[in-house]
Amino acid sequence: MQTFEWAIEDIVAAHPNLYLEHCMVMAAALMSQHTTSPCEFTLACEGFRPPTLGEGTTCLLRVSWTRQTLLKAQRVRHTEQSKSLVERAAVALAALVFAKLVPEGHMQVTKVGDRADYWLPSLQCALEVSGTETPRVLSRRHREKVAQVLRNPLQWNGYVMVCCFAPQRRHVGWSYHTQGR
Repeated sequence: MQTFEWAIEDIVAAHPNLYLEHCMVMAAALMSQHTTSPCEFTLACEGFRPPTLGEGTTCLLRVSWTRQTLLKAQRVRHTEQSKSLVERAAVALAALVFAKLVPEGHMQVTKVGDRADYWLPSLQCALEVSGTETPRVLSRRHREKVAQVLRNPLQWNGYVMVCCFAPQRRHVGWSYHTQGR
């Protein structure tokens, strides 16, 4: 299995049109609760294979953070509720994965009600991101998010990324879905 190691701080430069510093810190806050840097995730692709993965559809993703980010993360844990941390950490991982594995994956935030979190205009796709700390909800959450993203108003195909931050199962499920036209 191929291994990638990236710094969570890379999302800031990779997406200069977005303000992702808070997501970066929230991701470090969540990951550092149960492990030291780097935090390991299994990344599994379904319905597509990014060219950088070669022959496989699964890889090991090691996400690191700096001491400066960790200091901010320790403060943000006392500021934000768990649900907010999980959702923003998932956005950070999605931004990192798209920046590194899909260079044309420029993200633009959607409007409330668009049934997706981000548009990927150069790919003509929608992106829905979700996070959890409970492994048993992964399958159900993934199904819900697939149904949701395929109801986007532009009728674009969609990516779904569901990130699990459980200490016993850190997993990123990344799937691609086409409209049934």
